[in-house]
Amino acid sequence: MPETFTVPVQRTALPAAPSISMSDPHAGEYLAQGFREHSEGPWRWAHDHPVLRFHLPRMDTATFHMTFTQPDSTFQLIGPLTLTVLVNGHAIDRARFDKPGEQQYTHEVAVEYLKPDAVNLVAIEPDKTATPNPGEKLSFVLLRAGFTE
Repeated sequence: MPETFTVPVQRTALPAAPSISMSDPHAGEYLAQGFREHSEGPWRWAHDHPVLRFHLPRMDTATFHMTFTQPDSTFQLIGPLTLTVLVNGHAIDRARFDKPGEQQYTHEVAVEYLKPDAVNLVAIEPDKTATPNPGEKLSFVLLRAGFTE
């Protein structure tokens, strides 16, 4: 008698959307690592090594954009925040944010750093994190991110 095996978990392909809002019900599919599993609203806490993934079409020009918040309580603990942004392992920018509240980040990306018609990874490395709960490192709250042409 042949052995039986459990059917592996079926995963759907990453949608081919170049940007995502954390209020989207599929937002979790864009979070590769370093984010809180769940959020209490249309946002997601980032930890110390957050990485996003996007399935991008071929682009002639590309700009990465991100809207995030550094809450007052986190700003009081760690002060200004510097984020190093990497696209597929290539550092594109190191930006400092000197005040709490909602922040807009935009930076051009060299198209040779992108993988057309494939998954692209964006790592956002904060220079410091807050530890309000033991074992949990928090850096910023992501609202939306993605690419435009």
